[in-house]
Order: sequence, then C-alpha cells, then structure tokens
Amino acid sequence: MNQVLLINGPPGAGKTSLTLAVAERYDRMLRVEVDTLRQWVCAGYRHPWAGDAQWDEQRLLATRNAAAVTHETIAARYAVVIDDVAFADDLATYRDALEGIDALVQVVTLLPDVETALARDAGRNESARVREVHARFAEEAEAGTLPGAILDTSGDTSEYETAERLMDVLATGAAVLLEPPG
Repeated sequence: MNQVLLINGPPGAGKTSLTLAVAERYDRMLRVEVDTLRQWVCAGYRHPWAGDAQWDEQRLLATRNAAAVTHETIAARYAVVIDDVAFADDLATYRDALEGIDALVQVVTLLPDVETALARDAGRNESARVREVHARFAEEAEAGTLPGAILDTSGDTSEYETAERLMDVLATGAAVLLEPPG
C-alpha cells in the first residue's frame, strides 16, 4: 500500500535524522524536506520568523509544493516521508492538498522537552526561535489541535530507537490524517 508519513515538530525534535532512519525501512521512498522547498524562493525570500503576509504566502507555497511532489511520487508507487515544521493550520492545508491521494497519510509530531530541542539544535544559534516554536507546538498539543500522533522523543538515544517507536505508533492507527479513497 502507498504511504505518506509527515514527520513534524519544532527545530531540534529529530525530524531529519528520523526521516532518514525511517527511509531505510522501505524499498522505495522519497524524502521531502520542506525547508529545502522554502529555499526555492530565490528572490523575495522571507525567513520563517518574519511573520508577515509574504512569509504566510511562502509557507502556503511550500506546503502546496510538498503536496504536489507527494502526489507525483505516490503516482509513481513510491512511499513518501515529509520533514516539516507544520503547525495545526499547516496540517489542515496538507489535509486539503492531499485529499484524494491514493495513499494512507499519517502525521506524527515529534515533541521533546524544550531543553532536549535546544541541545539538539545548538549548532544553529537560534535558541530564542527554538523556544518560541516549541512553545507554540506545546500549546497546540495541549489544546488537542494537532492532528495525528504526538511522540515525546526526549529520552530517545538514537534515531533508530525513535524509528521503532514511530512504527509502533503508526501501527495503532493513531497517526492517520487521511485514508486512501475507496
């Protein structure tokens, strides 16, 4: 069965290493790193923390581009893993953009404690931004507005341990965002 995994969370959650570890479990999988899609904007690029209308437009564009790549990849019979920092409203956009895709779409938000996220993201020198983004994810998780499953990765010692836990969560059905049609 075709499958789309959307691995979500704040900076330092472990998304990149997890998506690569998960991809090792598949024969045919494409990884969509949405940060890379955002950087396709070569004139007028806005940083994610800009928080203005142009950034909102670019955020929507990146989400739609990720969905378009996903549609084409699923049509070619490859599984897809998407790596993104997607809040509840972004996940609603994904749901709309992926509606009707011939694949099970599941979303898991990685949400370690803020200290773990800061330690993992220390090389980027963006601690204030990590705290801000983490706080929003924590608020949305607490409010129950994030669809799919939430996985605390604070105590995980490797991406392979997290991948095992992720596969267990996926098997429960708790992460389903969209069922394939029919």
